Amino acid sequence: MTTDKKFNLIDEQWIPIRERGLFSLRDIFSDPSLRRIGGNPIQKTAIFKLLCAIAQSAWTPKTEEEWRQSTVEDFCRKCLAYLEKWHEKFWLYGDEPFLQVPAVADLTVKVYSFATLNLEKASGNTTVLTQFQLQAEPTDADKALLLVTLMCFAIGGKKADNSKVLTPGYKGKSKSGKAGASLGTRGYLHSYVLADSVASTVWLNLFSEERLSKLPCFPEGVGTAPWEKMPAGEDCDVARKLKDSLMGRLVPLGRFCLLTDDGMYCTEGIAHDDHQSGRFDPTQSVERKKNKFNSLWADPDKKPWRSLTSILSFLGSQDASRYVCCQVELGMSRARDCFESVELWSGGVSVTYQSGEQYMAGSDDFVESCFDFSPQDVGEQFFETFSASVEQLDRLSKQLYKCVLGYYTAMGTEGKTMAGRAASQFWEIAGLHAQELIDSCVPGEDPEPVRYFFRATMRNTYNESCPHFTPRQLQAWAKNQPNASQKGKER
Repeated sequence: MTTDKKFNLIDEQWIPIRERGLFSLRDIFSDPSLRRIGGNPIQKTAIFKLLCAIAQSAWTPKTEEEWRQSTVEDFCRKCLAYLEKWHEKFWLYGDEPFLQVPAVADLTVKVYSFATLNLEKASGNTTVLTQFQLQAEPTDADKALLLVTLMCFAIGGKKADNSKVLTPGYKGKSKSGKAGASLGTRGYLHSYVLADSVASTVWLNLFSEERLSKLPCFPEGVGTAPWEKMPAGEDCDVARKLKDSLMGRLVPLGRFCLLTDDGMYCTEGIAHDDHQSGRFDPTQSVERKKNKFNSLWADPDKKPWRSLTSILSFLGSQDASRYVCCQVELGMSRARDCFESVELWSGGVSVTYQSGEQYMAGSDDFVESCFDFSPQDVGEQFFETFSASVEQLDRLSKQLYKCVLGYYTAMGTEGKTMAGRAASQFWEIAGLHAQELIDSCVPGEDPEPVRYFFRATMRNTYNESCPHFTPRQLQAWAKNQPNASQKGKER
């Protein structure tokens, strides 16, 4: 472990940019050719949140009108000036290492290997399937990315030594570490709008004080960035203010860590409330029903595009019980005046939670979807047409399942497995044509050709799933054949 200043995140290349390589924080706000953050979905989200935290610290517009009067270029200059001012706080190693708490070393808490804390790497008794999963010596860039990701997406369970506390008398730690604020028990689904560069994406998603004042999640407003003033413990004044501010959701400090040569000291940090208490990330989609809050989760069996009707529900009914994604609503409402085309990104990771332990089981995986939208075309009419098209897909899937099940029942065999496989195949094909579905729903376009394609896909999938060669097979096949009508009122 070194106390010498080394590897400054402002100057060094550590942020993955898709199809380009690694870049520094300074590069992000200097180079408009950097279009998309790379990495897996939780790394993308964690980096996006960090960039937003830097941006909100550099400049938070008081009103929406002040934001509308700004430009991306002026915004980037403010961010670069801020990074220059706080340059000394971004050293990965040193007396005040970035987003780390040196005091954990004095607690003699356990040191965890980097692989143990990394969702993508194998450790302990995890089965190794590919060479990629094997432990490799991480670079400082790898460690910086892991640290930033861990602040939001720490896995709950024994991958945090909770035997000691920094705040005297603090009773908030159990034996198992709490899941990261951006992860939750099953893995939250996160969504936000992408503009034409990483910097313009951050600018588009910047909250004004006016907007924040309408969000009850953040009574402290923007708050203070943790690198400007790190908490002394889990429940000190600084920690409590972070829990009530936007900054505490952008950089939650879910783990108090300190890098060593071999791994990290790691204990549970600030314990944020979850969505059930009405506290959640702006990138989460949350629905309120009476006094209960529900969140969208990452689900490998239901790709994120199938949740677009929930994520975009602000375009339709203003029912108080609808899903709300503050970040998407902000980005879409602004994009109409600034960009001809944007992308809506959704992603996350599904995890299993059992007996206080959290891990990626065989059915868990990373998920993400990204689709083009013309913000001028995305309104109530689009939403109604798109919702009707998705409802048709759901009906077709259910009918397909029922028909395949009926076929195998008539054949005297168990058919649930084949019926489920057929429905999954249908949704897989539908996902490949999701952008066409979206494009067909904009005002002035006819959605019927795409809907016809999906009806044909359902019939073809039924035929492929149900052999019809022998007389007995033909009889069962004909009896259970789906009948998708022109209006989508399937039998």
